[in-house]
Amino acid sequence: MTAPAIRTDLDLRLRYCQGAGIYRIVPWGVARPVSLADLRTVLATARDRGIPVTPRGAGSAMPGNNVTSGLVLDLTAFEPARWVIDPAASRATLSPSVSLGRLNLLAASHGLILPVDPSSGAWATLGGMVSTNAAGPHTLRTGSIRDWVHRLTLETGDGPLDLVRGTGADPHHPVMARWHNDAEPVIRRHAAAIRARFPTVRKNSAGYGINYYSETGDVLDVVVGSEGTLGVVTDIEVCLAAVARERASLRVAVRARADLPRIIEVIRGWNPATLEFLDQSFLRFVDAASLAPGDSVLLRRAGGLLLVDFEGDDAGDVAERAARAQAAVAAAVLDAHVATDPREIDAVWALRHAASPILAGLSDGRRSLQVIEDGCVPVNRLAEYLEAIDRIAAEEKVDVVMFGHAGDGHVHVNLLPDVSRRGWTDRVRRIFDAVSDAVIAMGGTPSGEHGVGRLRAGLLEDLYGPEVIECFRAIKAAFDPEGRFNPGVILGGGDPISQLKVGADAVAIPGEVDEYLTAIESGARWGESRWLSH
Repeated sequence: MTAPAIRTDLDLRLRYCQGAGIYRIVPWGVARPVSLADLRTVLATARDRGIPVTPRGAGSAMPGNNVTSGLVLDLTAFEPARWVIDPAASRATLSPSVSLGRLNLLAASHGLILPVDPSSGAWATLGGMVSTNAAGPHTLRTGSIRDWVHRLTLETGDGPLDLVRGTGADPHHPVMARWHNDAEPVIRRHAAAIRARFPTVRKNSAGYGINYYSETGDVLDVVVGSEGTLGVVTDIEVCLAAVARERASLRVAVRARADLPRIIEVIRGWNPATLEFLDQSFLRFVDAASLAPGDSVLLRRAGGLLLVDFEGDDAGDVAERAARAQAAVAAAVLDAHVATDPREIDAVWALRHAASPILAGLSDGRRSLQVIEDGCVPVNRLAEYLEAIDRIAAEEKVDVVMFGHAGDGHVHVNLLPDVSRRGWTDRVRRIFDAVSDAVIAMGGTPSGEHGVGRLRAGLLEDLYGPEVIECFRAIKAAFDPEGRFNPGVILGGGDPISQLKVGADAVAIPGEVDEYLTAIESGARWGESRWLSH
């Protein structure tokens, strides 16, 4: 067909069959619109052919919300030069294809920043971040991206829908007519269940944000975090913050996981900007050559490390808060060290990334898989949750690596199953089930910041109950009555440990394609275009 092309050649489809995470699903086709007219033509063609559509940014999302057997809608080239920074209002208006790294580079000349900072921020597109309600280390102080979105436009099956915080949407738009007639009454009827069933954790990206909507009345809060299931985000306006001029870092080596809740509580009293955790399971993969003299011995003894940043505009205040936090925990930990020199700060935080190349390059039969990678529990149950993961994985004889956002009670886990062993998928499935049960029993959520995707969709009824799921179905029907956008995501089910990228049942792909996709993941090359690769 003429431009904008929907391509169905196998080589291209295979390049889009994986994102980050565990899945390999070969799409029917791929489209890469560069304008709104292109996008509407592609959506109309897909609708006429009965092909479901999955919007996709850089592809670094993990729970399977960026892969499909239908049409992958690559939005990385969508109006890429469209952005406006308004320094007087501390806002930016931009295309969803603009990456966080690019936005912050543009905003920096005005002394501004979007402080939401997922580890994928260098390449993560704003559209993808809005779709998953992205967060990161600074969420401890600044919240997730939901708190920073002022306005967005969603291309629905019934045309564009403009949503502005604090302003009611056009009641005559077909989506909003269905919302007011069908969805809103269901949400009101189940208000008590929403209050009772949504976990009281610091981060939650599991399902539609009706708990926020119940407080704000902004439909915008439902669309943020909807993972491409309600339409395609085509325009975003975000608020910006002033860049902090001063920074100090505190590295704390804890004796044991059981000490974490008390130490975290003490440190949070000094208003840190970030509070990250590297478990002993992570530290054993750190390359000793990357460590300062003496650190190897310390890290072997430690139950884990806390990495803490203090930020502000007053150097004296920042340094004092770091020093007071250090003094407050010194007697209860193995070591507490403050860094204020930028090079020393970088050295402290280099540990956060020192294990990644080793995990990506494992060649002993083990494979790093993101299966239980996003659980968030109340902070006072963090140590209990870590111990539960360790115990469950040990029972199945599968190694784990744990790290994450300790100040939020949010843990990322990489399972390291030996994929050459018979029955490894059953072991992984049992771990997934047991850890999911544990996180829900502890009052947590299986997704703190990455979204539900295909991986966790089947957990939502256990998490929220049937009344909340009825609300979710009403929301989906209001926005997407034909079920065209990302079916199987958020509202889905089936075996989550299937359609994997590894194992005997994985879809076979040519060796050169496999090497290419592996190189993207292991080298974090998410910013490069699969459409243009050869």
